Amino acid sequence: MVKRIAASLLCLVLIVVGIIGLGHITRPTGDDVAIAGINAFHALPENSVDVIVYGSSHAWRNVNVNAMYDNYGIAAYNYGCNWQHWNTTWLFFHDSLRTQSPKVALIETFHVNSNLFDTDMDGEIYYTTAIPESSYKQQYLDMCFEGDISRYLSYYIPLVAYHENKTELTADNFTDTSNTVDFLDTKGFYPRDGEFVADVKDWTQMEKWVIGERSLAMLDDIVNTCHEQGIEVVFFTAPWSTEEFQYFDAMQQYADEHGCAYINMFEHMADAGISQETDFCDPHHLNISGATKMANYLGAYLKEHYNLPDWRTVPGNLWENHA
Repeated sequence: MVKRIAASLLCLVLIVVGIIGLGHITRPTGDDVAIAGINAFHALPENSVDVIVYGSSHAWRNVNVNAMYDNYGIAAYNYGCNWQHWNTTWLFFHDSLRTQSPKVALIETFHVNSNLFDTDMDGEIYYTTAIPESSYKQQYLDMCFEGDISRYLSYYIPLVAYHENKTELTADNFTDTSNTVDFLDTKGFYPRDGEFVADVKDWTQMEKWVIGERSLAMLDDIVNTCHEQGIEVVFFTAPWSTEEFQYFDAMQQYADEHGCAYINMFEHMADAGISQETDFCDPHHLNISGATKMANYLGAYLKEHYNLPDWRTVPGNLWENHA
């Protein structure tokens, strides 16, 4: 009897291990870089960062935070990620406060009125598996899955969602990660090379859009949390060459009403020296040159308006030996 029970338990363990292993093999490997970025953030010493950048790839690829250190001594970290609808940024924000106590939250707003509600598993939701469990993560999954058990199963047992990928496996599926960026060295920033001649629109001529109630509720939660914890809030919008973001006036009004700052980088491209001919890598993102100019402009604003220490005077700090 004992041997039979032991054999049954062993079979169960092998089945579970097999399901987990196959789920990893069939995962969307494009998320590996995002997961590596999340893991790097959690490897930081606690309470070591003064400024955290949040947002979609318009933050992740567009703000070279090491330039803030080089020019102003600011201890900044870029905790952005690909795609990031607003409720995913909300989750990243709350996750970051588990281990860090920033003086400034620098929040990119491209997807401020776009959220994941009542949806099946996708890559953006999948990469949050790297974020530790918390009440905020459960709220986020409730927003995304709205009580659908099969969707929860696909999150915690990825093979459910990605079993069809078995016919499209590559060598990357059998490695730990396809990521080649040392995010602890770049302090979370995801650099891109190349040049693309962008056609940046005149933001003053764009239609004015409003922000919906569910996004406003999450905005309020972020701002209220920051105010309670003594964190300054600076919203910003990065430039790019379409007319999809049209919340400039709405964000300015919200910031004014809630004691926050808002920086519209469409308006300040010339001030920052960002060229649409040489500082973009594609229609959506800046290259390293543009991301450095963006960080320099934002860093100058932060240094002027907030009491941030100059970490260049502290030997052995986390930023001094970056590449």
